[in-house]
Amino acid sequence: MNDKYLVNTNERLSALFDGVIAIAITLLVLELKLPEVPLGDTEILLRDALREQIPEIIAWVISFFMIARIWQEQHIIWVYISGCDRWSIILTFFLLAACSLIPFGSNLVGKYPDSPFVVLIFSVLMVVNGLLVAALAAYVIHNDHLHRERGQVMILKNRVIYLSTVIPAIGAFAVFLAYKQHPLEGVSVWLIEPLALFIYHQLKANVKT
Repeated sequence: MNDKYLVNTNERLSALFDGVIAIAITLLVLELKLPEVPLGDTEILLRDALREQIPEIIAWVISFFMIARIWQEQHIIWVYISGCDRWSIILTFFLLAACSLIPFGSNLVGKYPDSPFVVLIFSVLMVVNGLLVAALAAYVIHNDHLHRERGQVMILKNRVIYLSTVIPAIGAFAVFLAYKQHPLEGVSVWLIEPLALFIYHQLKANVKT
């Protein structure tokens, strides 16, 4: 077996990644508990109980979206590579480890919604995931034996730039707001990530034209 070029491992690693992502998403939703309210003014009590769960719901929305974004970015990388080697496998397992911690960060936000330190932990987990995806893409870029077509490298370079700059910037802003304003405001900053991605792509398109 050639350690430099493991074609069969590519599909197996992608399947393992999909499985871990599915488990992480399942763990997220398990933390959303049905509110228990006594009989009587059920509607009012249920509304109040759901209002108390707003931090958990916000954390679930952001975490679900970020896990989906990690899967999307990893899938884009996998489209453009023809095989794996030892270091691409190692980087993927580091990414899996970081991704599996996202439910933990989400649970912390739900349980301690008034703690800026929790937002720091949550944001660090998100940034680490983004940087690990960027590291995997960068490794593929600099190793020709992993490419399907050389011309596709520019697409991966754009992903590396975005993930290694915009994601840490969002994380820093989230922590800043958490300590200066309110922790939930800091966590909610992560909701601007799709807008940031759209703006980034628009800027890239304008530069090309």
